[in-house]
This record gives sequence, structure tokens and C-alpha cells, in this order.
Amino acid sequence: MGKKTGNPFHIARSDAPVSTAATGGNSDDPSLPAADRVARLVESSDIFVFMKGNPQQPMCGFSANTVAMLESLGVPYDTFDVLADEAVRSAAKVHARWPTFPQVYLRGELIGGNDIVTELFTSGELAQMVEGLR
Repeated sequence: MGKKTGNPFHIARSDAPVSTAATGGNSDDPSLPAADRVARLVESSDIFVFMKGNPQQPMCGFSANTVAMLESLGVPYDTFDVLADEAVRSAAKVHARWPTFPQVYLRGELIGGNDIVTELFTSGELAQMVEGLR
């Protein structure tokens, strides 16, 4: 995992040090409406996770479990710490029509939360879904 560094936008990438901008060319621009920020973040990476905390320091067991599954698959993913920004947290719930975190997106589509991702991981379907992203 990347080394923890200062990050005013609370965005982390699993295979690189924390940076001050979202990867994939989209920065998290706090001047944009929260709904636009969420949409940009979701599209910024093939796998994107809204979570509590960051991959280096998850702030709930469900987020920690989701990160552990993604790490074990060896795929790159980006995250946003919803505890750091209430506007993005609320907008992410509306965007996904999903009330809890983590929220895992694959190529812009919501897969689900920890429970669904765990089922997909256990069955081997998640590995198939992310094949080619390693």
C-alpha cells in the first residue's frame, strides 16, 4: 500500500501514495456542487470506492473488509473518505440510491456495499468482473 501523506481532498489510490487530486485526470474540485463531484469521482477510476477512512486507515470494519478484498485481487482502485466531507457523503447516497458505505463502483456502475462485494468475492465473480484491470 502507498505511504500515508497529507491529502486535503481525502482521495487515496491503492497503488500509489495519496495525492491531492483524483487520478485519471479528474481533480476533486471542491468548488463544484457535491453531486457533480460524486459523478466525477465515480468516473475517475475503473474501480472507485466511497468509504469511511482510506485504504491505509479504514474507519469501519466494512470499509476495511472491502479494501482487503480489493487488495487481495491486486487491482488498482481509488477511494474517497466520506467522513471528511458531509456534502459528498450525502450526494453519494443520492447518486447511488444506496444509504450505506462503502459503495463500490466498477466502470461507473455501482456494484454495491460490503455485503454484496463479499458475496461476489467469495463466489469468485468479483475476480472475473475485474479481470484485465490488474
